Amino acid sequence: MDSKGHIGLTLTILTPTLTFLSSRGFKPTLFLVLAVILSTLPDIDLKIRLPHRRYTHNIFFITLTSLFFGYLTSLILEDFNLGFYSALISGSLHLVGDLMTYMAFNPLYPLSDANISLRLFKSNNTLVNNILLITGVLMLVIYLIT
Repeated sequence: MDSKGHIGLTLTILTPTLTFLSSRGFKPTLFLVLAVILSTLPDIDLKIRLPHRRYTHNIFFITLTSLFFGYLTSLILEDFNLGFYSALISGSLHLVGDLMTYMAFNPLYPLSDANISLRLFKSNNTLVNNILLITGVLMLVIYLIT
């Protein structure tokens, strides 16, 4: 899945939860912005020339980055949960999105050695990635106007 697909998936899944989060004292707008920004973080392996989906596409990496961003937002905004859950949920959604593609990887490392793929579509499928992005943006627009 490309960045448009990951951003769209994150918007599609998280936008309906914003009203609930707001009622719980969470900062929904900041949460969504952070989650969207972090939704492509596991693909940092492409930028720093690591083997794709090997070190950054697993629950270990997602947990470490969630703790880091929780710590960061606790220092800056005195709110650990904001950074932690933004990174945890968007990172988990990234893994779910990539699981739907043809390229198998090990999302459960270090708990398992199994490479998994649902083989539903290619990661560069323009139609799927654009539909996810459009759906996510539409969900956000509906949330904002209601």
